[in-house]
Amino acid sequence: GKGAAPEFGIARTPFHDMYQQYLLRWSYLQRQIEYWMDWYERRKNLLLGAQAATHNVALLGIVALLGAAWLLPTRLLVLLWLYSFFYEGLAQGRLMRRNHHTFISVLKDTAVTLWLDTDDKRACAEAWDASTSLDEVVDCGVQLLVLRDWIRTEFFDGRPMVPLRALHRCGTLRELAQQVTWTSDHFARRRQRPRVWWRSTFRNLLDHVPSDVTMFQPFTCQELVDGVT
Repeated sequence: GKGAAPEFGIARTPFHDMYQQYLLRWSYLQRQIEYWMDWYERRKNLLLGAQAATHNVALLGIVALLGAAWLLPTRLLVLLWLYSFFYEGLAQGRLMRRNHHTFISVLKDTAVTLWLDTDDKRACAEAWDASTSLDEVVDCGVQLLVLRDWIRTEFFDGRPMVPLRALHRCGTLRELAQQVTWTSDHFARRRQRPRVWWRSTFRNLLDHVPSDVTMFQPFTCQELVDGVT
């Protein structure tokens, strides 16, 4: 079974609570930094020829783009480019909302089967949705300490990433779901794209371009030098 991580007083002191808050903030900041560094490095390596095959494809794409700019109105190309951004945001928003729905559904099932002992309380939990306040959750009979420990065990492998004060700051289940799904490794933060050449061609091409993090991975670098992909 999964053992609980050492708590060092279980946030009984303000110093431990401050430490947990910094852990949570660093986790969020680390994911933001990793995302934007990967975004920049893959595009840089694509144009600078880190991989010969992808570099050649990129050159052909640039030539095709120049031909399209010569044949098609510029405003049409700009509109298509803006549409790709809006479509990506729409798809990413759907993924985030699906993660929120998954978290709330698991929470409801756990509360109904394990925490609540009367039919009235179970009926109350069945009505929970994203707009339900945490005060209503507590009124139904769920203790915040139990909720916090369950979140740590199920979504953070026992690590003290969500302190009790963070739960108090969440007004609704939507806010709680946002915090858990964004910082937990149990939820996908990028949608899976279909592997077909005519959809998301540029992003699929970027998947074959290494980022600079491979320079610090000896085995990966050796494979790249040997020509193994």
